[in-house]
Amino acid sequence: MFLSDLSIKRPIMMSMILVALLLFGFIGYRDLPLTLMPDFNLPVVTVQTTYAGASPLETESQITKKIEDEVAAISLVDQIISYSMENVSIVMVQFDLGKDEDVALQEVKDKVDQILNKLPDGANRPIIQKVDISEMPIINIVMEGDLSATEIYDLAENKVKDRLAQVKGVGKVDIVGGEEREIRVELDKRVIYENSISLSQLAGIIAMANQDMPGGNLKEAGQEYAGRFEGKIPTVDTLRNLNIPTATGNKKLWQLADVKDSIKEVRQRVTFINNQAKKRTDNSVLLTVVKTPLGNTVETVDAITKILPEIEQELGNGITLNVVSEQGTFVKDVADDAFGNIYQGIILTALILLLFLHDLRSTLIIAISMPLSIIPTFMVMKLLGISLNVLSLMGLSTASGILVANSVVVLESIFRRRNLGDDRKQAAALGTAEVTTAVIASTLTNIIVFLPIGTMPGLAGLILRDLALTITAATLFSILASFTVTPMLAGLILPEKSGAKNRFGIAF
Repeated sequence: MFLSDLSIKRPIMMSMILVALLLFGFIGYRDLPLTLMPDFNLPVVTVQTTYAGASPLETESQITKKIEDEVAAISLVDQIISYSMENVSIVMVQFDLGKDEDVALQEVKDKVDQILNKLPDGANRPIIQKVDISEMPIINIVMEGDLSATEIYDLAENKVKDRLAQVKGVGKVDIVGGEEREIRVELDKRVIYENSISLSQLAGIIAMANQDMPGGNLKEAGQEYAGRFEGKIPTVDTLRNLNIPTATGNKKLWQLADVKDSIKEVRQRVTFINNQAKKRTDNSVLLTVVKTPLGNTVETVDAITKILPEIEQELGNGITLNVVSEQGTFVKDVADDAFGNIYQGIILTALILLLFLHDLRSTLIIAISMPLSIIPTFMVMKLLGISLNVLSLMGLSTASGILVANSVVVLESIFRRRNLGDDRKQAAALGTAEVTTAVIASTLTNIIVFLPIGTMPGLAGLILRDLALTITAATLFSILASFTVTPMLAGLILPEKSGAKNRFGIAF
């Protein structure tokens, strides 16, 4: 065979080629993200519109129906699911799996933008975003301390969230629970009627009084300065003394309404129960961290865990940040277990080969050929966008038995030719040529099984893609190793003649 003959006659050139493959494989492995599950997105886009004070019937007729009719004209729409609830409308547009999710998102945005002027004046601008099923928290942190629930939430929102978002690999940080501060202006119906107050006008006056505005530029002595009018309401007392025009003249806001420094309605609460310390804390918030699509789960979790003591020290006031769950340890254990299986496969295969062939050099050949089948696979995984996850690592573990089979068949054929009297180079060439067809045929049967799984359409194809393509790539490199490394090393290091067997070999 051409590859085996070239490897035997030009071992230095073939060694350089194999070293280059190893180098690219190491580079690919270094850049591969380590995650729990494969990253794949379904083409599903949601349109969420808030319409305060609207009943479900009003939401459906004035918002949901209009959005449904508009987005239904987009190509490759599979189904539209909508929810019309009090104060909010949610429309989910699911496309065929062949649709690019970014294109689908842009098309939905374009369609919704065309009907913005048809939506009610009191409705907020629709929030349009694609559904990313990989957006699962990689670490959950409970924050507690000797402060009020409002103060803890304020620290989490303005300090801790920003620090965590700066960590490499963090996509977003969400806060669950706690009490968010809210200033309420409550009016009595009788006061509204007596003063002929328009609620929309009152809301507009308060909003206009609570904003900063640019003030243009000032020039003096050749210097130009930017001016700004600071109009934010600094305190609740300032808001209470705001002048409000009424039918009977200007009045202070406190004369018309009850202004309260309160909190928003709490819909989710967080309770932290520490079983080890026998402690229960209701005054706490939960911070959930989601990584970026290309982020490394293990590295991101380690980086977050490392800076938590620094954040606690900066906050003071007895604030503690407790990691209640994280994926980094599990993902690291899965990776270690997969690579452990591969190492065990290499060692056990070499020992079994030693048992049957009674030659340490053959054991060395197999021990070298297996890494040359696995490491270049990382290069292909990088090119195909496959991460190191549960399924791809399972594929490597599954393929470890297939990887060594080809080299074992070739090596056994070389030993048989050497026992027939051929010298080691001639035995390497003839032994490889005799089993070339059998090795290729047996290997193609595995590729024919797994390759269609990695390329089949549907949700199952998306999930199993990493498993099937990893096995396929590793199997192809095993053919390359069996036709290059095995005959090359056999022609270089095997003894010219078969040595005498020891007592165990004779008995076996």
